Amino acid sequence: MGRSARGLYDPRDEHDACGVGFVVDVKGRRSHEVVRMALRVLINLKHRGASGSEPNTGDGAGMLVQTPDAFLRRAVPFTLPDPGGYGVGLVFLPHNPRDRDAIKDLIARIVDEEGQSLLGWRDVPVDNSLLGEGAKAMQPVFQHLIIGASSAAGIKAHGNVSTFERKLYVIRKRIEAAVDALTIDPFSRQLFYIVSLSAKTLLYKGMLTARQLEPMFSDLSDEAFETSLALVHQRFSTNTFPSWPLAHPYRYIAHNGEINTLRGNINWMRARESLLRSDVLGEDLKKVLPVIREGGSDTATFDNVLEMLVMAGRTLPHAILMMIPEPWSGNDEMDADRKAFYEYHASLMEP
Repeated sequence: MGRSARGLYDPRDEHDACGVGFVVDVKGRRSHEVVRMALRVLINLKHRGASGSEPNTGDGAGMLVQTPDAFLRRAVPFTLPDPGGYGVGLVFLPHNPRDRDAIKDLIARIVDEEGQSLLGWRDVPVDNSLLGEGAKAMQPVFQHLIIGASSAAGIKAHGNVSTFERKLYVIRKRIEAAVDALTIDPFSRQLFYIVSLSAKTLLYKGMLTARQLEPMFSDLSDEAFETSLALVHQRFSTNTFPSWPLAHPYRYIAHNGEINTLRGNINWMRARESLLRSDVLGEDLKKVLPVIREGGSDTATFDNVLEMLVMAGRTLPHAILMMIPEPWSGNDEMDADRKAFYEYHASLMEP
């Protein structure tokens, strides 16, 4: 029997959707306990996730944290610059040694061309013994890419984003485009993905269930792995098939619905690329085009655009309100200044 309406609950409002959770120490104190709490939240959201014919092949699960500086200083065999002076990212790489080396050589060249230092790579320890055969068949090689800031890049911020953070964004976008053009096996290209590349955050995610995330990535169990915030997500895939790259969170967001205006949003974004200008990105702007990476889900596409708006100089709240405005037209109860904000930005981009 179905559940009946009671109080504010109405079973007609039930919908299948992903699960999202967030844990934060409001005083900004980093601890491993935040990671532990976030993992418990994720497991408590397992009913919001999905799996295929194999119950141990999940639609996706992941966690976004602050860069775990103390952990990384112990985990890598080389000296790291001060916090903010290096960027780290989880990279999915192909199993084919020749193709993997070709991609890593390309990455080294682009990092050098952008005036930064490739400090090294770290093999990320994983244990896939709990995974189903479907997830294992598409599992990539996992490595951390660590890049040091040049003195010219600096860590001076414009808004909430440092000059170095923007340079890491440019490097990642250039790498993505260059690998797409690289002559390698199509399956190797399919396995390649830069999960994140940042001086502020680090992501662990994959084609997993909620209970598989920590066993898969033992880094998350280390007491030295500390953060003051953690964003977790358990995926219920609706408009794309499950895959390792399409697990959430993305670089800025995790999302639990569908974007029904997706095709129109993508087309408008492409149409306005020739008109884009940014004082803070300058000549680097043309290196990050196209803004939207082909083959992504609706959330991946949203994240691409949100990231560009933030990197181009807007704050994160500003960019979010541009993309998801309140219903302002005809709202006589809304403050005039706020209505003017939405009306102005409606001339720049569609919701």
